[in-house]
Amino acid sequence: MYAESIRWASPRAHSPGRWLCLGVLLVGCLTNSTVRGELTADQKRAVGQLAALVKEAGSLFQAGDFEQSGQRIEAAMSAIDQLVEQGGAEAYDAVAPAFPRIVNAHALLELEGVRLPPFERPNRPEMAAAPSPPRGKPSADQPLNEPPDATDEAAKSPKKPAPKPRTPRGRNKPEPDPEAAAAAGPSFIRQVGPILARHCGNCHIGKSEGNFNLMNFAMLMKGPPEGTVIFPGDAVGSRLIETIESGDMPRGGGQVPPEQLQLIKDWIIAGAKYDGNSPLIPLVAMAASAPPPTGDPALPAAPPVDPSIRQPTGSETVSFAKDIAPILIENCNGCHINAMQTRGGLRLDDFASLMRGGDNGEIVMPKLSADSLLVRKLKGEEGQRMPAGGRPPLSDEQIALISQWIDENATFDGATADQPLGVLASLAWAGSASDEELSERRAELARKSLRLVAPGEDKWIERESKNFFLIGNLGEATADVVIAAADKVAGKIKSFADPATIRGRVTIVGLPKRYDYSEFCKMVESRDIPTEWQSHWKQDGVDAYIAIVAGPSDSDDVIEARLVGPLTSLAVAMRGSGVPRWFAEGVGRAATTKIAARDFPNIESWNQGLPAAVAGITSGDQFVKDGLAPEQTDLIGYAIATTMLRGQRRQYDALLKNLEKGEPFDAAFTAAFGGAPAAYVDRWKPAKPPAGGGQPVRRN
Repeated sequence: MYAESIRWASPRAHSPGRWLCLGVLLVGCLTNSTVRGELTADQKRAVGQLAALVKEAGSLFQAGDFEQSGQRIEAAMSAIDQLVEQGGAEAYDAVAPAFPRIVNAHALLELEGVRLPPFERPNRPEMAAAPSPPRGKPSADQPLNEPPDATDEAAKSPKKPAPKPRTPRGRNKPEPDPEAAAAAGPSFIRQVGPILARHCGNCHIGKSEGNFNLMNFAMLMKGPPEGTVIFPGDAVGSRLIETIESGDMPRGGGQVPPEQLQLIKDWIIAGAKYDGNSPLIPLVAMAASAPPPTGDPALPAAPPVDPSIRQPTGSETVSFAKDIAPILIENCNGCHINAMQTRGGLRLDDFASLMRGGDNGEIVMPKLSADSLLVRKLKGEEGQRMPAGGRPPLSDEQIALISQWIDENATFDGATADQPLGVLASLAWAGSASDEELSERRAELARKSLRLVAPGEDKWIERESKNFFLIGNLGEATADVVIAAADKVAGKIKSFADPATIRGRVTIVGLPKRYDYSEFCKMVESRDIPTEWQSHWKQDGVDAYIAIVAGPSDSDDVIEARLVGPLTSLAVAMRGSGVPRWFAEGVGRAATTKIAARDFPNIESWNQGLPAAVAGITSGDQFVKDGLAPEQTDLIGYAIATTMLRGQRRQYDALLKNLEKGEPFDAAFTAAFGGAPAAYVDRWKPAKPPAGGGQPVRRN
């Protein structure tokens, strides 16, 4: 029927050089592999509409429209209710694979502050010849680490009562029965979980003090290695209550207000029941969506910690970026990294995804390597040994290294948790490499790239200068012109950004024809480039190159003009941490108009495209989060950079100095311009589109 994958990713989760924040999660949709009967045409259509709702929710989430995404998920939950009610067991089997996906989407949206009604899995209607799952084993649609539905046991009884009628979600949903709510005790999702997150999060969510982490309900109930801390029905005997009442917890002088402590006791006495849709929902998500509890109005909505990121203390012997990331890249690529469809819902593209885990929950338990699913899978102690697919197992030394990293609290020493592992590992290597090692690595990468373009070619022209390494299929004389032009341009652009700050030599890939240049971009960068391009730049922290068309008929001035923008952009992009492409590209284009306008015809088309590009900005936040088409973003960056260089040169120079000191781009920009980049763009955004030349009509 319908089988597809949806990428649920924060709009802030993109490649380096762009604006980053959250990590990635694949959310599968629907399949009819379990359908035993035949649905009606209307029901099939409804299943298709349900799939479309979930897909649309994923797209909206990725675009940052969390409210609309939540509305689609809520509509999908209602659609599931109606389908199961009308279509019986056949409809249930058609939509059941979506249940854990809805749970994941629900949790992600809660993390973004979207309030949604709980997702309640419907009971499976009776159907002849439909055997129940074996006792003690989860059903096909149930994650392995979630408790079986109570209905699984009831399904074995020949006198199973008819399922209770389900009320559609929405405004007409009846109020809960007060007596039933009192019998169930306080809500863990709305009351107890937020209290624990606020008062215990700094030590037992952001960290794992005492080898105890209560990131979610499942980990709370498991307790530390020495034993459980909650005994349902027995508040007096529960160690959690004992440590709070004795004043031993929380540490640091804080106290749990009496009203809140009583809520926790009442919840335990009532059976310590969980009223959420998944025991893996983070407690910080519960705190974010719940109002401040009684007796604690001054506390923030959630603890200011990221539970998946623990900074190194300096005593660690294993680095994630230098030691662990390369192992994962080498052994997990294709199945869990850069994979179209991931095994077990587990993505390892970045640190955030690694710590989030897959369909079976977290795979890394900080300080507890023996209990971590990652280590158990690598050792073959649980299920199929990893890596799968005929790949050799990891060596004992590699597994020991991963175990040591986990036992040292699984700390993260990268820039951002959603930075791709390949970039993270490359940057870690580059940080300790010498300039000569960087130069050699870039030359090696360039030779490898050109072998992709022309597999049988091995006679590439190579030239070197102090700052550049040239390689290409140019003629001898043209190669000499290009390397000399690069050295000359490096001196001309110092007022914009000094190329001498780039560590190692910059690679120049010289190609004699536009066709060769286009093939290079297709084969090496997997993209088509605009037809008017004759040169461009690219860098990932290690590699840094300029690709350029340089034919025998091109004059020295034309070749210089084609080098100005890319070299300036590289000098800006490699000045510091996290410099976004729009800024580096914008400065490069502004430098081209200043230095090489006479010999660079593309400037005219840039200026002609500016009015439409700038008119497309709805907000600064949209712009800095890559919410526009790449060429539109480049043009706006050009207009903004021109404004800075014409009227705000002092602030621009301060920004470059801040970056050189090692400050992240956001902080460096805010310090130099007195506001964050998004706020700057909002102030800059012209009342009317610019007439050309990169100078916008500014608001008063």
